[in-house]
Amino acid sequence: MRLPPGVRDWLPQEFAFKREIEEKIREVFRSWSYSEILTPTFESVEALQQGLGERLMQQTFRFNDPLGQSLALRTEMTTPIARVVSARLRHASLPLRLSYVAPAFRYEEPQLGRMREFTQAGAELIGAAGSGADSEALFMAIETLDAVGLSDARFDINDAAIVDGALSAAGLAGDELTACKELISDRNLVALRAFAQARGGEALETVLRLTMTRGRDEVLELVRPICRTPASQAALARLEAILARALVLGYADRINIDFALLRDLQYYTGFVFEGYIDDLGFSLCGGGRYDGLLPRFGYDVPAVGWMVGVERILLALERRRADERPRNEVDVLVGGADAAAKAERAKGLRVRVDTRDLDRDGLLAYARHKAIPRVLVGKPDGSVEEIRVEPDEEARS
Repeated sequence: MRLPPGVRDWLPQEFAFKREIEEKIREVFRSWSYSEILTPTFESVEALQQGLGERLMQQTFRFNDPLGQSLALRTEMTTPIARVVSARLRHASLPLRLSYVAPAFRYEEPQLGRMREFTQAGAELIGAAGSGADSEALFMAIETLDAVGLSDARFDINDAAIVDGALSAAGLAGDELTACKELISDRNLVALRAFAQARGGEALETVLRLTMTRGRDEVLELVRPICRTPASQAALARLEAILARALVLGYADRINIDFALLRDLQYYTGFVFEGYIDDLGFSLCGGGRYDGLLPRFGYDVPAVGWMVGVERILLALERRRADERPRNEVDVLVGGADAAAKAERAKGLRVRVDTRDLDRDGLLAYARHKAIPRVLVGKPDGSVEEIRVEPDEEARS
């Protein structure tokens, strides 16, 4: 019987590796003093509509309960967390630092790195504005990818206010400005070039160059002359502050400014970033500032956050054959010695108890085949023999 499109089974060894990666992510969150939170798998459609844009709402799995209430599976975690904070944590001291590792669901065409059921891990810093909070989100993401074994990940950063300022300098406003931002976000160079030729002007030609350029100091100097609005100048200063802090931490060479990086135009209000590796054709993680979300739930506080796709991390590790799964799933095999097995479990070890009444040779053969490094064999006099085991060649392969 086939599974529905966009979902998968996790076999024991695969699932153990997934859990191992998730725990490494949680360790980073704990080290930054973020508290884990969990919201319901489904929410009312009304609650999700408060936070999700039109595109994500179209991708929700919806259903009605027996009383006719319209419900939907969550497509991401930030909107449910915004609901919780506004309803139940409104009087908590700010800033709030919340994290999660949880499944989410989207109805879209399944493809490599994109499933209908997937696991998101992420963090939300609520009630903090400025480049310090933005830096925290970015540096957490860097440390997280480092912790799971992807220390060669690179990060693009941007601030939507810089693009707004550059386009305003080119004489764009209203729907025309929004349309141009969408072309920039899509990196539609053909349409942008036609747009620039039709409109003319040095500022728009600079915007076209920025769309095709990644870098640091050189791109800052390229855009500085056309950042004439106070908002765009402040955004430029924030990016410079983030880069200065990244330099101290040794991250500067891993971060580039990409002015075409705009992510969700309806959602993010300022700083944005994405993390990627060259092995994959899509980002591993991303996030940014979304100061407009909490006010939709009646709580006017700023926020910045980010998320990473757990399955995308696993795919990246498998692609480069950096599989860190332990060779053995069991630490010790025990036969005829229940008390010894209990004592081993009390040490935090993974214990497999023989239920087939194998003799000593049978226990050793089984341990070699399964790459179990230790065997405890109970004796008739109540003593226990401990044997160290080398795996056979088949188990090594």
